[in-house]
Amino acid sequence: MAHSLIQMLRFPVVTRDRRKPAIRGLLFDDRSWSIRYVVVNVGSWLSECLVVVPAASLRTPDWSRQIVETRLTFDQLSCAPGVETVRPVSRQQQLAWNRHFGWCDRDTHYGNAFPLGFPRQEFRDVEGKDDPHLRSSTDLISYEVWDSSRYVGVLQDFFLEDHSWHIDSLLVKAGDWVFHEEFVPSSRVVAISWGQGRVVVEGMAYAC
Repeated sequence: MAHSLIQMLRFPVVTRDRRKPAIRGLLFDDRSWSIRYVVVNVGSWLSECLVVVPAASLRTPDWSRQIVETRLTFDQLSCAPGVETVRPVSRQQQLAWNRHFGWCDRDTHYGNAFPLGFPRQEFRDVEGKDDPHLRSSTDLISYEVWDSSRYVGVLQDFFLEDHSWHIDSLLVKAGDWVFHEEFVPSSRVVAISWGQGRVVVEGMAYAC
């Protein structure tokens, strides 16, 4: 059975001392399709303090109880690296864009903050310490999905395998005028383009 990542964003992380900080994002490797980090708010709803916690330090999601448990205490969780220390591709590209144009980065975070109609360019000169395969699941929602030169639809969600941190499939809102939901295996993804806002798949079969 597969489960929705968007649904999991409503789950708390339950620490050993029974604190329940909220999940704010999920970062995955676009080669293995495994969740590598969970972004957790160890601050308050008025003043967020986001840290990145390795998925290996958490138990797999408990979908029936709608929680993610960890043996870490809240204090240990709070000592995890800040969210800016582990940057997904979207953030890497945003920072490269800002450096290129001399824009201030104060007001952008994990963002797609561009003037309307302004084309996005992918930069190769991102900082070497950043992982070029680390993606934010929330940033990819609403990306277009293409099969070669054929438009398939819009990415709506990701689905995890039961009892694991592996992304099994992508949920796509397919069609142009009459829409339907279509599940695309993550194994069919061959490329992800931040500049085009596009996920490219191959080998899909479609009904007429």
